[in-house]
Amino acid sequence: MRQSRRARRQVSAGTSGRIGRRISVRSPLAIGALAVAGALGTVVLPATPVGASLFSTSPYIVGALGVVGSSTAEAVVASVGGQLVEPLPAANAVLAQLNSLEVSLLDAIPGIVLTPDVTVSVQGSSYSDPPHTPSTEFIQQTRANQLWAQGDTGSGVSVAVLDTGIDPLPDFAGRLVGGVDLSGGGNPYKDSYGHGTFDAGLIAGDGASSNGQYTGEAPGAGLVSVKVAGASGETDLATVIAGVSWTIANRQALHIGVLNMSLGYEPIESTAIDPLDIAVEAAWDSGIVVVVSAGNAGPWNGTIESPGDDPMVITVGALDDLAQPNVADDVMTTFSSIGPTNPDGWFKPDLVSSGRSVVSLAAPGSTIYDENPSALVGSSNFVGSGTSFSTAITSGAVALLLEAHPGYTPNQVKAALLASTNPGPVGNPMVDGHGALDAASAVALAPLTLQQTSSAVAVAMGCTVNLEGTWEASSWDPSNWSSMAWDGDSFDGTAWDGTAWDGTAWDGESFDGTAWDGTAWDGTAWDGTAWDGTAWDGTAWDGTAWDGTAWDGSSWS
Repeated sequence: MRQSRRARRQVSAGTSGRIGRRISVRSPLAIGALAVAGALGTVVLPATPVGASLFSTSPYIVGALGVVGSSTAEAVVASVGGQLVEPLPAANAVLAQLNSLEVSLLDAIPGIVLTPDVTVSVQGSSYSDPPHTPSTEFIQQTRANQLWAQGDTGSGVSVAVLDTGIDPLPDFAGRLVGGVDLSGGGNPYKDSYGHGTFDAGLIAGDGASSNGQYTGEAPGAGLVSVKVAGASGETDLATVIAGVSWTIANRQALHIGVLNMSLGYEPIESTAIDPLDIAVEAAWDSGIVVVVSAGNAGPWNGTIESPGDDPMVITVGALDDLAQPNVADDVMTTFSSIGPTNPDGWFKPDLVSSGRSVVSLAAPGSTIYDENPSALVGSSNFVGSGTSFSTAITSGAVALLLEAHPGYTPNQVKAALLASTNPGPVGNPMVDGHGALDAASAVALAPLTLQQTSSAVAVAMGCTVNLEGTWEASSWDPSNWSSMAWDGDSFDGTAWDGTAWDGTAWDGESFDGTAWDGTAWDGTAWDGTAWDGTAWDGTAWDGTAWDGTAWDGSSWS
């Protein structure tokens, strides 16, 4: 079934990612057995190519808003004669092959949302940031080693790694507790690309292959391989969602507490209707802490990838620790994607962690291994850069936190991480979020509560967004916190105080150093390098090297 849908409609390099014509989705009403709710925006669908048959089909994810599970979507696809490929229960959706007539019929049903099943690729790219000495200084920076000394290694917590598979290396001995291969390869423990093994090493490698020299953040945590791509590094949106669905279904049996998603794609619709955002929120609501990369399309505003654009999950950007242990000497990478999110205007990323020239495990014989011989460190390790790897380190920190506090909900985990950060390199909510990850402080902190709600109202691509409204729903509004020592203005006295930046200017590539006015995307508070000069219209990424299909563009240096 999976191999039958390899011919995917791709988002072209250098485009805005909007494919074909726009189809307006009406505000939902009760119709027959279908009752849905929420104000909807615009969904982009592939146009039927000129000269193509009316009955030629393309893959779509068909979702039903306001319901739980895939049965409603299955029914409406069947009602128009579409070909059901598979259910995607986490997204309240199905994957279907549809012709243009079926698309038109489905578009006439209120509350039904169609999203193209775009290709998602794991691809390398180069950055302007120069590499430095390969290191694992993130262990000292997050103070994970102090938790190890107290007996906390993440034991008893399983981290699901939704990626390219995990090789069964000595560093994971006895801790690969389960997995599934959704790529069609038939083996979740064969990483033919190399990305998943590298991430898994940062999360939970115990250093066996390097005589203890290179370890991950939580060397006692279990690992679950949710393989969604093979040697090419390519997959599709529906397969990623299927991986989330599988993770939810196996949460209890495999003791999955964390889902690491070091992937993303350029958003083409609001988080309220994006099926991947809906899926990760379902995982979050099931009790799984979802940790997602911000993306590597920075330093431009509005470049946070989906599902890192979701307001519920923990979105991680990349700082450069310069291979030294002192957090105060860190700098921000220029490649890390920054907020607010497009089109919704959510405040992202949530925090940052090391993501430049970090060392983890190599997957011998994989695509990355064979194509990047200069990245080999010793005989068994590799060096890489990207928010993908900052995310993996953060997932390891969550495993440490959950071993110490096994009853924490995802909202409590997020609260602990955000309230315990060290000051970030920039002190800008849209660049380094609440600051730099500090696992030891998160564990030591008294229990906190962060109230989170996702939006039921979809923002259309190209709309001007009032950021005062998204601030009120964000982790920056003190009214969303309880049971904590919040001073009413900021974390640690260094972060944003609710009205303006804290005075620390970004490097000038994206911001002009002036204060944000806190009300809207009005184009006045930035220097025009990422805005169109009047208002943020979401129609193009101005000057970025975004290819529309990369997970997060990890670099091997």
